[in-house]
Amino acid sequence: MSGTRKSWTGAFLAIAVVGTVTATAIPSQAASTGHKPTIAPNAVVVASNLHNPRGVRVQPDGSLVVAEAGTTLATCPPPPANQRNSCLGFTGSLYRVAGSSKGRVVTGLPSEQINQDYGTSVLTRVAGAVQADYAGDGTFQVSYGLSGAPADRAALGAGSEPLGSLSTSKGKVLGDLAEHELEHNPDAADGITGGPFSNPWEFAKDGKDFLVTDAGANDLIRVHADGTTSTEFLFPNNISANPATSDPQTPVGQLQAVPTGIVRGHDGAFYIADMSGMEQGKSRIWRYVPGSQPTVIATGLTDVLGLALDPHSNDLIALSYGTGTSSNPGPGALNRISTSTGAVTAIQTTTPLVAPAGLAVTSNGDVYVTSNTQGSTGELLKFPAS
Repeated sequence: MSGTRKSWTGAFLAIAVVGTVTATAIPSQAASTGHKPTIAPNAVVVASNLHNPRGVRVQPDGSLVVAEAGTTLATCPPPPANQRNSCLGFTGSLYRVAGSSKGRVVTGLPSEQINQDYGTSVLTRVAGAVQADYAGDGTFQVSYGLSGAPADRAALGAGSEPLGSLSTSKGKVLGDLAEHELEHNPDAADGITGGPFSNPWEFAKDGKDFLVTDAGANDLIRVHADGTTSTEFLFPNNISANPATSDPQTPVGQLQAVPTGIVRGHDGAFYIADMSGMEQGKSRIWRYVPGSQPTVIATGLTDVLGLALDPHSNDLIALSYGTGTSSNPGPGALNRISTSTGAVTAIQTTTPLVAPAGLAVTSNGDVYVTSNTQGSTGELLKFPAS
């Protein structure tokens, strides 16, 4: 498996590496609803020198845990011309912030360094831990990216098994999303070619089960308590405003859904974001009640990959990886979304969000974002509640 399917994946994971993220003014993404910002516009740096940080989550004890995908490896050789190679590392970790105490509480998690030669340049990115939640037994539940198929994972060698899965921090696979994609490849029904391809992103609990978004497979997967998996929902392709730029592995004029963030609302429904091929203004926010048909409740945003709940309402806070085009995403952004009307309000910030990847909101309304997420100088930013 070459791993070239889903051309958005490389751009999504490596924008900052090629230097296209700039701290420019945030463009308007949707009409204002009249809500006033609830956070201070200037962020405080809570943690720095994070290793390709991805998601951040509030834990039951009020602490925060950042999933770090890992670091690059000096021993990983360059790829052949116009090809890709990957190397397995164990550089992933979980970084915990509890008041003034902060540091890595889990290290040695599997990570994958991906080197892609594009002819004129070589792009390097790291896949690994994306989200972590405390399991209550001294371990964490962790979702792992992969950017490929089980064969790609197996080629990495022993210890790579958690990649492309929902696992515990001690290495037990709770549900294998990459294997599910290999066996079912659900988005082939949407006309997507080049599969199978899996890149799990975020998860949420549903009773004893988990619901996991697979950004590479364009679906929502249910991981059952016994470790089996089932396709909960296949996200349909979106319609492109620029058919001439269509991904060759996607039907002309259409965009792959690329589902990312998921959160359970105060109303019990699950809210899920998709990036819709990283095309400007095409992100969709879905509302899903298990057993019913998902519905789109908000549109007009760009590159949404993180969702969190406002602590005082059923509104959503959405994090955009970028606000520009797929080739030049520009800075990230925060928006408030009304789940009752779908109206979107920009949350004004003055601290640039550079390739942000993770979002969390505490019970008092503080907003945390992982920024500068491509490399080993990542940050956890805090926008205090105002």
